[in-house]
Amino acid sequence: MIHALGYSETTFSPCRPGRLCRGRERWIEPWTVDDADADAVDGVWRLVLSGAAFEDDSAARASRGLPFTQLDLAHIIHTLLPRRELLAFCEDGHPADIPVSAEAVELYTGHRAGGRSEDLRVRWVMRASGLQPLRTALGAAEDPRVLGFLWLRPEVDPTSQAVLDALYLLTGMGTLDSPPARFQPAALPDLFALARAVVLLHRDKHGPAIGVYAPEPLDGAAARVVAEAEAAGTLAVPFAIPPMLARWDRALAEARSRWLETRSDPFPVPAAPEPAGRGGRGAGSRARDALDRRGRAADLAEE
Repeated sequence: MIHALGYSETTFSPCRPGRLCRGRERWIEPWTVDDADADAVDGVWRLVLSGAAFEDDSAARASRGLPFTQLDLAHIIHTLLPRRELLAFCEDGHPADIPVSAEAVELYTGHRAGGRSEDLRVRWVMRASGLQPLRTALGAAEDPRVLGFLWLRPEVDPTSQAVLDALYLLTGMGTLDSPPARFQPAALPDLFALARAVVLLHRDKHGPAIGVYAPEPLDGAAARVVAEAEAAGTLAVPFAIPPMLARWDRALAEARSRWLETRSDPFPVPAAPEPAGRGGRGAGSRARDALDRRGRAADLAEE
């Protein structure tokens, strides 16, 4: 089994966010702004990380999400923002699943997806600095109980009303339908007045992915995680668009081409068996070559 980390660094428009997570999650519909205001908040830096486990470069039946990278989710977040105090935030949480160190705990009622009756829910925040507090905030890494983390500016009080209000605009109008809408992208610019970076836990097919949003690039963040992946024996695969939107077979085909151009050792992902049929091996190879040529353009078009 091959374990891989997929990553992409792109710019992001909070008012024109595009698709998210191939049917697993969608954005809350952004509020309407005029074109001048939308242009003013274009160019947000976004780093997206996900993972996969598969047997060959077809990535058939791949398991997708960060738990399949062999890297601990808390460790990835700590590597992205080392030695920083982060503020975890929860919305639509379960009242029986509140960490002891949670602050600004607020109970409320609402309808669960498809439910007829109102259930008790909770929102809270928690300061987390270091690996163990991050693990405490996350709970189960396969299904985190928090929606993300803020790296606040040093002068900002983590439990101030300004922070709580900004988080409510980001998460409070979400829906739990299928697919759920969990984040309001148009709330990000206001959050950047309070936070240097916002870490959102998105949903990939079988587990969480990470999206880091910031007004300016966080220098070295991607390189640090790639280095951790390679140290763990995990293949790092760059993507042209966020990996939870793209096809792994296309990204692996490009990674193989780059590898063969710069290295003499074998690419660590075995080639998929050629399909049996009238075309034989030659037809299968030609089909794969055509897919590789179209792959990058198709992925960019999906974004």
